[in-house]
Amino acid sequence: MLNSALSLGRAGIPVELVSEFGRDALGDTICEFLKENNVSGQYVTRYDDRKSPLALALLDSANNAHYSFYEDFPAERELKSNMDLTGNDILMFGSILACLEPLSGELNRILGRAARAGATVLYDPNIRKDFTPDIDSIGHLIDSNIQKADIIRTSEEDMMSLGECRNADEAYDYVLGAGCECMIYTTSGRGVYLRTPLLSEYYSTPDIETVSTVGAGDSFNAGIVYTLCREGIGKKQLGNIPVGTWDRIIGNGIGFATDVCMSTENYISREYALILVS
Repeated sequence: MLNSALSLGRAGIPVELVSEFGRDALGDTICEFLKENNVSGQYVTRYDDRKSPLALALLDSANNAHYSFYEDFPAERELKSNMDLTGNDILMFGSILACLEPLSGELNRILGRAARAGATVLYDPNIRKDFTPDIDSIGHLIDSNIQKADIIRTSEEDMMSLGECRNADEAYDYVLGAGCECMIYTTSGRGVYLRTPLLSEYYSTPDIETVSTVGAGDSFNAGIVYTLCREGIGKKQLGNIPVGTWDRIIGNGIGFATDVCMSTENYISREYALILVS
């Protein structure tokens, strides 16, 4: 979510990060970096006498990432859930923090606020086998998250891990069964699929020289949110979005992700952001 927030902040979208890390030198650096990139950290929980968590992304010969995680959280953890949400807001959540029992209560309170306010909710499972080797133990939490979302942005890796889904249609059957009707399904270099009750679309992705895939999916999500914000599309309009508008939504997702893949940064470049805000 930090990568997504950074891309949105650079693109000129007002954004707040809800997360947790230590009150240490690394945490201070993160807070300053958020501020420099127009991301509010008022809903970040910071723990005393704890080291901020680290995720190391190690690139293979194809520049795809494999991850190692290091963390030092206290036994009692918390997310700040007192934000005011409206029907004009978009709440994006995902990754491992959305699948942990110690945080599920406060996450559900945030999601409940979003539902009552009529905010649009986007969920990205972002399953990492290095961190969640026993998918069966958290599968019910992921299904619950899908049920609470208006849009699922998932990947072939996610859906193979979660439901042994081999293609976009099998993935959509799974997502529908869990309770969400709108799915965006990304593949590794083989395009993007959109599935809704009314639409079944495919979008190709450009051939590029990939420097790093770290943050590409996160910034794809940011491209979706960027377009929804710019075009004033909310939860009530999702079921009636025409193909041409979806073309722009998915197109910006691909554009954000492509820019990230061509550098070692995990979020869109400042140069790309200048084009968006000009």
